[in-house]
Amino acid sequence: MSVEYENYLRMNKFPHYWCPGCGNGVVLKAFIQAVDELGWKNNDIGMVTGIGCSSRASGYVDFNTMHTIHGRALAVATGIKMSNPSKHVVV
Repeated sequence: MSVEYENYLRMNKFPHYWCPGCGNGVVLKAFIQAVDELGWKNNDIGMVTGIGCSSRASGYVDFNTMHTIHGRALAVATGIKMSNPSKHVVV
């Protein structure tokens, strides 16, 4: 399966800030492959992240994103889903 990653990423945000050998880029790649396979559209996705290195993923994807404070990602994601049930919310 061939994925056009440029359709899902904010290319102007690269190169990324993750350390060499870090697995966050691999996880982001797998996530984008899953989004592509599921046929989700960029505007139908709400990505919520907290703190730490993995939370930088929200800056690299071209989705609706919310970078939240420590311990609040699930509450924010719940609010997004409740206000727009058709949105695919990912934490």
